[in-house]
Formats: sequence, C-alpha cells, structure tokens
Amino acid sequence: MKRKGNIFIVFASALWLLLCSGCNIWSNGDLLSELTISVTVSNTPEAPVSRATLDPSDYVGAMHDGEKMQTLRIIIVRPDGTVEHNRFMDFHSAGGSSYLSVENVSFRVWGPETKKVYLFVNEKATRLNPTGQEEPIVNFDFNSLAQGKKFPKESLDQLQISLNSGSDELPSAALPMSECHEVAMPANDYHADLYVTRACVKFTFLIENKTGIENTLNALSINKGSRIEYYLPRIKYTGKPLAGTFEVSDYDVPNMGLNNYYVFSKEFNRSITTAGDKGDGVTALEPIYLLEGKYDEADNDLNYSMSMTINGKEYSEYFPDVKTLPRNTHVVVLVSIGQYGLDWTVDVIPYQEVILNPGFGQ
Repeated sequence: MKRKGNIFIVFASALWLLLCSGCNIWSNGDLLSELTISVTVSNTPEAPVSRATLDPSDYVGAMHDGEKMQTLRIIIVRPDGTVEHNRFMDFHSAGGSSYLSVENVSFRVWGPETKKVYLFVNEKATRLNPTGQEEPIVNFDFNSLAQGKKFPKESLDQLQISLNSGSDELPSAALPMSECHEVAMPANDYHADLYVTRACVKFTFLIENKTGIENTLNALSINKGSRIEYYLPRIKYTGKPLAGTFEVSDYDVPNMGLNNYYVFSKEFNRSITTAGDKGDGVTALEPIYLLEGKYDEADNDLNYSMSMTINGKEYSEYFPDVKTLPRNTHVVVLVSIGQYGLDWTVDVIPYQEVILNPGFGQ
C-alpha cells in the first residue's frame, strides 16, 4: 500500500510539472495549447505634402500617435460565451511609445474550438462634453469582463460612439479602434495575424493659393456627417481580408436613411499664402476625424458636400462619387484658390486593411 501511494504521488507531481511547464494536456476532451496573436492597425493614409505627390502610395501610414495603438485590450471568448482571457496592455505607461503593430502576444487556451477574439484600442481616450467636463469616448468598463464571466455580446454589439454637437469631432490625440475576429483554435499551438480598425473617417484638406496674394480661411463645413456609429464594425466583405485583395461590400450603421445626419462646421482664422506651410505652395489643415455614415438619398450619388468660406465668401461643392463613408476611409480634398473662385479635387482612399508581421513596435 505504501508503494502504491508513492507511485500516485509521483504521478500527480509529474502531471503538475506538465501543467507548469506549458506542455499540452488533455482534459475533458479539450487541449490546452498556446495561442499567439499579432495585431496590426488598419492602414490609414498619411496626408501628402504637395499636389505633385498626391498618390495614395505616397502617404500610407499613421501621421501621429493618435492614429496608433496607445493601449490594446485582447479579450478571448469561448464558444459557450465565457471570457477565457482579458488582457490589457498600456504602451504609454512609464513613458512608452505607440505602435502600429504588436507581435506575438501569448495565451494558454483550450481547444480545439472556434473562439471570438475582441480587440479594443485606446479605450481610455476622453473628450470634453458640452459642459467642458472630460468624458470617455467609449462608455464601457472593459475591466469588468472577468475570466469565466459571461461575455456581454449583445450589449457590446449595440455599444455606440456619439458626437455632441455640430462642431464636435473625435480627438486626434487617441482615436478609438476595435474589431472582432473568429479564430479556429486547433488541438495544438497556433498563431493568428489579426487587425484592428479605426472607428472614424479621416478628412484631409490641402489648399493651394494661386491668386498671388494672401487669403484668409474663415470656416469649413462637411454636410451629412453622422452623429452616432457602432463601436464595433459591422462589415461584409467581398474577398478575404486576411488573404490580400478584398473590398467592403456592405456595412451597417445605427442611423439608416436620412436620420441623425447633420452639418459639421469648424471656424478658422487661417492665412493662406502662396508659399504654403513649407514653401511648397500647400497649406495643410489639421485632419478632421468624424464618424462613419451611410446617408442614403434615393437616386442620388452626390450625398456628401463641403463648403469653405474664403475672405468672407462661401464656396460649396459635392464630394464626387462618394455614396457612403465607411470607417477608415480617408478623404483627401485639394482646394485651389484662383482668381475666379475655388477648384476642388477629391481623392477618396477606400476602406482597406494591411496585414503585416513586423517586429514589436516597428
């Protein structure tokens, strides 16, 4: 009897060593394996510096830290709807950096099974409300989603971001991003390359002054902006995003038809010189970040329009061929001020992701 007890103790100790060393073990038909995840921010073009280089391939990338990951939360949900992992990473803590990609974040997970992997970036970002008080852009406590707890899928599917007024925009200091992926975890170690999408539409205005004299930009407006959007994207693709070439075939927004759309307006007192910002003849305004929209006026592809007030006179034009504005679209507007008015050129860069696998922080 004593020998049998020793054998049992040795077996139990060996099993504990297997668990601690990270080896795969079977339990109730499931396998404990390592899932590593690499996350890349969806591609957003960077504003060009002159008309001569107005080519999407010339300004792919993030302009500043606000378009990068300052914080990243990865939540893994099992098929039964329970939270398996909830990990938060703060890259700005202790004077850290912001990243376009994070490589090989490791988790011990059960498989084989298909999991949902939720990605939330810059969740702590705030803005000023109409009373001048700071408030979170995304009003949800992600820390409350503890391991083993039921994941509130319905609540998060309905979670929205809103703008408070006609002059409100998403703060460029930290743009909200999110995504949900399905990962089919096999019965062995596995690596998944995933992406996260910025929850905004970016507008860049570049102005050339060809009058030979200084002009003044007084105001700018964008018609048919959206006041609300879902925090998590609701997108249908043609093709496979992780396989290369694809496009958005459809997407859902909470404000269908003609409802909850407004005119975004911004006041300026900006001198527009012939030399421009850097002597190249181009004055670049700070990017404007608004919410995705799907304004749908029947039988009219000219849904969205813009206006500029130069020297006290307002000029207006439609965005050509812009039927809808899904998130992560970048609208680049070149405005040429001439003797007889404004000449508008619009370059719309479509919604797209770039899946990369660089080193950490590259």
